[in-house]
Amino acid sequence: MRHSCFFAAILFLTLNLSGCGLEDTGESAFNPATNVDLAFSTFDLENTENVPDNLEHTRFRDFYQGIQPVGADNNTNNQQTAEELRGHIDNFIRATRTDNGTRYERVRNPLDLINQVIASNEVTNFRDGRQYISQRIAAGAAGTYNTRGNGALIRFTDQNAVLSNAPLNDSLWIFPTLDWRYLPAGPEDSEVEAKVYRTVQYVNRSVEPEEANAQPELVSVLAGSRFSANSFGTSGYNSPEYATADYLSRNFGSIELRQDFVQEKTDTLFIKSSDNAVLDLNRYDGISLSDSSPDCLRVELDYTSSTLRIFYSNDEPARIKTPTSAEPDKTSLNPAYCDNQPNSDAAVSWTATGAYVRQ
Repeated sequence: MRHSCFFAAILFLTLNLSGCGLEDTGESAFNPATNVDLAFSTFDLENTENVPDNLEHTRFRDFYQGIQPVGADNNTNNQQTAEELRGHIDNFIRATRTDNGTRYERVRNPLDLINQVIASNEVTNFRDGRQYISQRIAAGAAGTYNTRGNGALIRFTDQNAVLSNAPLNDSLWIFPTLDWRYLPAGPEDSEVEAKVYRTVQYVNRSVEPEEANAQPELVSVLAGSRFSANSFGTSGYNSPEYATADYLSRNFGSIELRQDFVQEKTDTLFIKSSDNAVLDLNRYDGISLSDSSPDCLRVELDYTSSTLRIFYSNDEPARIKTPTSAEPDKTSLNPAYCDNQPNSDAAVSWTATGAYVRQ
């Protein structure tokens, strides 16, 4: 949505420009990233007696439970649509539902796990990385922690999965990129504020063709977050201002979750799927699709108004040509494209549970 281009630029810089002069960010600047190799009894995340709030900080927690229709909108059609949304998300985050089906009690995916590990403050290099960024903030000088720039890898191993001869990508998770970077505020009259940006990338391992079907669905994750430098902490979870995560699967296409915690206070899920049964919008009066898989599907949960809206479009480009004599190649946003449609054009909407407290 509004912040997609912004995050695309940050992720591109992180993944492609590391090692090309980024270390030259001040007299004492350096990149402290090193290899991290951790073994776990399991990759599963759930609330425990020692860590009772594990699931509160998982990426889909608010959206997953917040989309539930309530009141007069809690009808069969909306319930079925909410169920289809959760079922599709389950393919990517491997959620185990609670008895009522509207929440999860366990997840198993690389992004939620590495977030929990970083927040635990128990890994020396991750701790060093955040402390280094904090020091750069105090000095007002840009700084970067970047594994890719140092040729370092983060490797997680699930010991129980190894012992049970689980498929490679169910027992070994490798992160080519973990990146924190601090960008100071601009000149006094500038609107550029001091921010910290973080990028996480997971990519599964290549296997022989005969082993491919046994692998977990998730192929890769690329996630970015923006934090206020003024409140950036060196332990626990930092609260993002904006966050995005793009998940790619083997058989269910991809999904992208964009979150705004500051201005619009929304979660927006984009579904890009080869599976034509993700959402059956034909169940709603007034919606008639040639198939049930629009090529642009946007599901937006507005926490301020506790409203869920679904937008879709078929065969509509994001931008269309609007040439003028002065600018013959000019293009403009296509209002028919699902990401550009205003709230009033939502194909489906209902009053939703929302979330009393955003994570």
